Amino acid sequence: MDSTANPSIWLLTAVALLFSAVFVVKSKYWLFGTILSVSTLDTEDVVPDSYAFRQQEVAAKIGKVYVTKILVHPIKSCRGTAVSECRYTPIGLENDRKWCIIETNTHNVVTAREVPKMVLVHPQLQYDAHSPYGGNLVISVPFDSGTVEFCVPINPTPEMLSDWPIVEDCHMWGAKIDGYVCQALPPSSASPSEILSEYMGRHVFLIMKGPTLRPCPPSLAFPGLKANTDFQDGYPLLFASEESLEEVDKAIRKAAHVGPGEPGKVGAMDQERWKRGKIEMERFRPNIVVKGAGIPFAEDMWQTVAIGPTDGQPKEWKTFTLVSKCARCLLPNVDTKSGVRDAAVPYKVLMKFRTGVDPANLTKPCFGCNGVPAGDGVIRVGDIVAVKEWASADY
Repeated sequence: MDSTANPSIWLLTAVALLFSAVFVVKSKYWLFGTILSVSTLDTEDVVPDSYAFRQQEVAAKIGKVYVTKILVHPIKSCRGTAVSECRYTPIGLENDRKWCIIETNTHNVVTAREVPKMVLVHPQLQYDAHSPYGGNLVISVPFDSGTVEFCVPINPTPEMLSDWPIVEDCHMWGAKIDGYVCQALPPSSASPSEILSEYMGRHVFLIMKGPTLRPCPPSLAFPGLKANTDFQDGYPLLFASEESLEEVDKAIRKAAHVGPGEPGKVGAMDQERWKRGKIEMERFRPNIVVKGAGIPFAEDMWQTVAIGPTDGQPKEWKTFTLVSKCARCLLPNVDTKSGVRDAAVPYKVLMKFRTGVDPANLTKPCFGCNGVPAGDGVIRVGDIVAVKEWASADY
């Protein structure tokens, strides 16, 4: 029989060739129908700028990637602080999400998803090498009548901790986490919990993470993940790129100009505001912000990166593993300057073009990637980020 006349044989042959390309060439990265060579991994590999929002594939040259911002959020869901450098351990940036606020009766961790104005509470780390407890965490709470400040020790001494009640069952995402009920340093007469309860309109405790390790959940790419963290949602670090934020901004502005009845309309969007408005990176609460790849969402394709100073030796750079993409909730809708949650932006806009990115969360929009440090070190603004290993398209 003449095989050229049989479409079924041609189809089977094409499928066989496709699977051969995917499974035999192990040094290839499969993404959106394009096979890329990653046999020589560095920060200038050629990768495709391709995803559903643009509906096209454009060859793009990845440039040198640098750390442009480092953000530490001492108290979960409260304001973060940009720093020029920060120490880190396998559980994350030093003092990032070391504290949280819980309800006194349920011990559930409270976040800005429920109380948006939490983002206006401003904790600031004031280190003091001569202090027996390493310095103060100064917390500013913005009441209508004026700002109230109080301090808690950054690293309480054993004597201090002996007087602090411990809560064994702080509840967050199904996990039970231990923590100490914080006490204020002089001259504050009111307790941190009293001040925060009045501000939040509910009875709460300010909690510092206790001594018991809190395991991170496994991810699809790393089912045997062995990592720990404090009060982060799931993993020690969150990476994001400025190019990704710029692309979200473009999508927001485009949606803001969609007319009545036109495709792409975003429900409940304040179009007049967002025709000119820009969304700030702080809404997404990342720890490490990078720039230089030249394409948005390049971080989606990274699995292992090395980060180090420009004047250092690459072999001395420390590695970070990006274990999963970050599926987003409504928290980024909260304006970090006003404490008011937007009805649509950015969540509904992200739903238009950033779903289906994470096989573990196909219906949720993603922005940024969760990371785990391989050890201890110091990260600085200006450090170089080099890709050591690319992620599989399956994860």
